[in-house]
Amino acid sequence: MSQQIKIYDVAGAAGVSLATVSRVLNHPEKVKAETRERVLKIIKEKGYKPNANARGLASKRSTTVAIVIPSISRASVAEMIEGIYDSARKYGYTIRLFITKDEEDPRDAWSEVIASSVDGILFMNDETTDTTYREIAHTPVPVVFVNNISSSDEFGSISIDYEECAYQITKEMIKRGNKKILFIDTIHKYSANELKAAGYERAMKEAGLEIDILYSTGNININQNDFKTYLNKKVPEVALAVRDSMAISFMNVATKKGIKVPEQLQVIGFQNTRYAVLSNPTLTCVAASIYDIGSRAMSYLTEMMKDEQKNAEERESYQKKAANIIVDYDIVWRESTK
Repeated sequence: MSQQIKIYDVAGAAGVSLATVSRVLNHPEKVKAETRERVLKIIKEKGYKPNANARGLASKRSTTVAIVIPSISRASVAEMIEGIYDSARKYGYTIRLFITKDEEDPRDAWSEVIASSVDGILFMNDETTDTTYREIAHTPVPVVFVNNISSSDEFGSISIDYEECAYQITKEMIKRGNKKILFIDTIHKYSANELKAAGYERAMKEAGLEIDILYSTGNININQNDFKTYLNKKVPEVALAVRDSMAISFMNVATKKGIKVPEQLQVIGFQNTRYAVLSNPTLTCVAASIYDIGSRAMSYLTEMMKDEQKNAEERESYQKKAANIIVDYDIVWRESTK
């Protein structure tokens, strides 16, 4: 039974945060006697056996940073991790990658991360639930959201303003005389994509134009069928996709159907990955330096990890002062638009 008990089970039963349980294990003198005794009682009753990593979490530096990410299959991820890695080397940190899966209990995944004796966490998962936020809020080390704006002022983040850039590119295409503008979004709920959709919808509503959103998947074997079905019914003047890969897939389907790009259909993507310049025609993109986002995220996390002598209460207070850093973006005009 003791092997099945995890740190969040103790925290939940005692009515305290994961950080408090960690303090009881590592710095009991910094916890109020009443709280300390309650946590220790739960630990004994449940037979919780913290591993060496969990015990060492708050007592020593590991010079290791965790990257938490749901998948490494996206083209933008490799470039972002490269930026993180280069910056981490400069500051003397090593990187440990944690790939979470959709089917996993987020508590299990997060428990494994915080029990791994890391000094800080770069959170690259933009499919963030309320449960995930609660787990992160109780993390006893600094956390920075990467390429994802945190909805809470408790966490630092670094990203571009996805809502504003989607609003501006949609507004620009309207200004150029386009009225039928399609927005291609993912079926899965991603916070960054929700912001892009909000920007698109705002621009369309302001212009009094009909909102047209097509939901599909990043898997080209599936989304091409969705795109064919859509294009059999109508052809928009502009298609704005949340990812370069989806924009290129849509453009390829349209081209095979004899629809001329950009004469009959203009296509725009997000991210400006290497595939944007390899497509035919080349893809217009909303662009930010993905490498730079990774590099700056690691630099920001390093600042948050500097004072290792802070106790947990001070660290939590410091984290609440964390800011959302907005990275500049640009629109790279290429052959897929007029």
